[in-house]
Formats: sequence, C-alpha cells, structure tokens
Amino acid sequence: MADRPNAKPINGFDHEIDVRNVSFAYEPGTPVLNNINFTLHKGKTIALVGSSGGGKSTIADLIPRFYDPVGGSILIDGQDLLDVTVASLRGLMGIVTQESILFNDTIFNNIAFGSEATPEQVERAARIANAHDFIMQQPNGYQTTIGDRGSRLSGGQRQRISIARAVLKNPPILILDEATSALDTESEKLVQEALTRLMANRTTLVIAHRLSTIQHADEILVVHQGSIVERGNHRNLLTLDEGFYRRLNTLQQV
Repeated sequence: MADRPNAKPINGFDHEIDVRNVSFAYEPGTPVLNNINFTLHKGKTIALVGSSGGGKSTIADLIPRFYDPVGGSILIDGQDLLDVTVASLRGLMGIVTQESILFNDTIFNNIAFGSEATPEQVERAARIANAHDFIMQQPNGYQTTIGDRGSRLSGGQRQRISIARAVLKNPPILILDEATSALDTESEKLVQEALTRLMANRTTLVIAHRLSTIQHADEILVVHQGSIVERGNHRNLLTLDEGFYRRLNTLQQV
C-alpha cells in the first residue's frame, strides 16, 4: 500500500481507532462491507464474531491498511489512516493470524525478526508465549532451524512462535485473526493462555470462531453479510431472544 505524497509518520497511540461509515468491495459493485461503525478505545478489546464470509477478516485488514475503504474513513487518534505512513502505522501493531508467517531460519531469528533483541529478551518473550519449554526440547534449542514456513513445528508451536514475536515487539495495538481456530484442544489451551497474557493492558481487535475465547471482551460486534447486526457485551447479547449471537452460543454448547 503506497503512502500519500504528504503522509506523515505516527509516533504513538494515545486514544482510539475510529471506524466511520466504512464500506469496502474487492470488486466494484460487489460490496463486502456496508456502513461499518465502531470505536476501539485504548486499552479495550473489541471482538468480531459471525458466520464465515461475513466480513470479519476484511474489517481487521483495513486497520493496518492491507486495503483501504472505498467509502467512509478510519481514524487513529483523530488522523485519517490515509494521512499517516504505512510503515509507522504497522509499527504500532502486532498481528497474529490463523496462518503463522514464519521463515526457514532459526527459532531465535523468527522471534527476534526485525529487532535487535538479546537472547534474554527473546527467552522472556518465549516464556510469556508458552514456547520456551518446547523450544528447549528442539535439537539446538533457540538455534534450531524450523524449515520453510515452520514446517518442522506443529501448528500450536508455530502459533506460539508468532505470539512470542508479538510479545517481543510489545505493540500498543493487537490484531488477532482466528489465532486458535486450527489447533487441537491441548495446543489451543496453551495458545489461548499466551494470547491472554499478550492482550493484558493492550488495545485489541480479535476475530474469534469460538465464543468462549472472547466472553470478556469489552464489546462484541456480530458481523453478518457485511454489516454489524448486533453489538454489546457477552451477557447483554445472550439476552436477545432471537439474537444471532445467542444462536451461535447455543450451537457451540451442543
């Protein structure tokens, strides 16, 4: 994504991300998002839930400017995202997705990616991410090469390496996109513990398939067919008799 000619770097995050009347389409005439509005305040967590293909990941992709809205605007501390440099914007964010982005390099270099971290700092991040124990069981510990895209590690191990990288970066803003959805139960528990530590005192936008992982979010937005159809906290949304969220919750209890 290219910077505007007069774009300026943003040096910090103090107040909120404001999504105003945002619409988006990958192809002209085929809207994916319609009139999306919400405000993510510093230190709070907003969760996006809903059926597959409803637009949740697209919303998350607009915040770091992987795409730009076709209508409406997104502001960070009152500045339009289009007016700040992409590199400085993404520098404020840690992103953990369903598919970990890892390199055919050592575990240490994958965690320390883009930083001048010391071994002590990398180990501390790995411990927070529930990764240190399995790393020490590898043939060369932190100097073990993990293969293309981390192919020598399990899915849960790859996720914990990604989380350790995010811990080390210590970003003020987190975007978590279905970070536990492809894992077995034991791995999911370890990854969820690590994510909970990572989210503490941070501003987080989280996309979740399993509602049990986002019950404590400050606000839950139910996204369906490109629109926000319900919003509130977990307890309030369960009181809606014919509610989409309540239906999702019931299905997951079975």
